[in-house]
Amino acid sequence: MSWDHAQPAPLALWKLVHANFPQTRNLGIYNARNIAGTNTPSLHAEGRALDIGLLVSNPTEKYIGDELFELFIEHAQQMGLQEIIWDHQVWSTQRTYVHPYGGSNPHTDHVHVGFTRDGSQRTDFGYLLVEIGEIRTGLEEVSDSLGNYA
Repeated sequence: MSWDHAQPAPLALWKLVHANFPQTRNLGIYNARNIAGTNTPSLHAEGRALDIGLLVSNPTEKYIGDELFELFIEHAQQMGLQEIIWDHQVWSTQRTYVHPYGGSNPHTDHVHVGFTRDGSQRTDFGYLLVEIGEIRTGLEEVSDSLGNYA
């Protein structure tokens, strides 16, 4: 197995997310680097993490980020996720509940989705489609209340 490029699962998840939420930005999958402030390789260094660009400061994007964060936690085992970080919060296989994230980057500009090695090879996320549709429906309601359309 070669870990020096983007793995199939982050690529497939990005396609699914961006197709449904075009305002999202791909802030990276593969990046041969360490976790900020450490000598520990990042999951990005093996191409098994996806950073979904969304801003907490934008109400529409915050809604999407909050909902995706919860959706990914709910399906973490099925998706093969190792960690999810968003807006000062983290869920991981080491601590399987949402708790404060104290890393150097508060993740207020992206949702970080990290896969296990096994999970990084999965590509079928069809089971997420109904719930993504529900998020889109809720997004329309949020956007209408804000006076804009996402």
